[in-house]
Amino acid sequence: NLEHIKSPKVFLEGPAGAGKTTAAVQQLLRLLKNGAPGGSILVLVPQRTLAAPYELALRRSRLRAGGLPSIQTAGGLARRMMELFWPLAAGPAGFADRDRPPTFLTLETAQYHMARLVRPLLDDGAFESITVDRNRLYSQIIDNLNKAAVVGFPHEEIGRRLSAAWLGEPAQLRVYGDAQRCASLFRAHCLAHNLLDFSLQVEVFWRHLWPLPI
Repeated sequence: NLEHIKSPKVFLEGPAGAGKTTAAVQQLLRLLKNGAPGGSILVLVPQRTLAAPYELALRRSRLRAGGLPSIQTAGGLARRMMELFWPLAAGPAGFADRDRPPTFLTLETAQYHMARLVRPLLDDGAFESITVDRNRLYSQIIDNLNKAAVVGFPHEEIGRRLSAAWLGEPAQLRVYGDAQRCASLFRAHCLAHNLLDFSLQVEVFWRHLWPLPI
């Protein structure tokens, strides 16, 4: 029961089914009941499906003063802020045309653009020492970009970090160099054409929007 905890910061830890989400939902309803404006409350969830208990509780509740709380994933919050404050982020982030609105890429459209850029490199011998389905290769490069953005290190370090973690045959290191080249090529393509994949949404939000007083 969080009702009697006076600290403004509470950290709950426990196994699945222990009641962490139930306690958080009750805390949300308690804040609204005690007069907190709904529009001032942000609920961050790891994935969209985990927002369901909060949304269900709000639908059943009659508390509507001050608007509804915003229930977002970190990626959803980043995209929402990018849509609202694009002119403030486009220039500092290095996009070529700050006056043109961005195009948000899904995983599928990101793979499409990645394939167009990487296919010629594959035909020239990139990744020749590995046998993997091309679509899987495209998704793994995108996944590396996403991990770099979420963890918070520059995408230019992907190849170096992969190489540093490798303990096998030295020939594998060339593959990591190819992965770095593809990731950098894709990032340059996105900046040139105002394309925002998940990694750019997160990176631009944390680096260029989150620090702004506005």
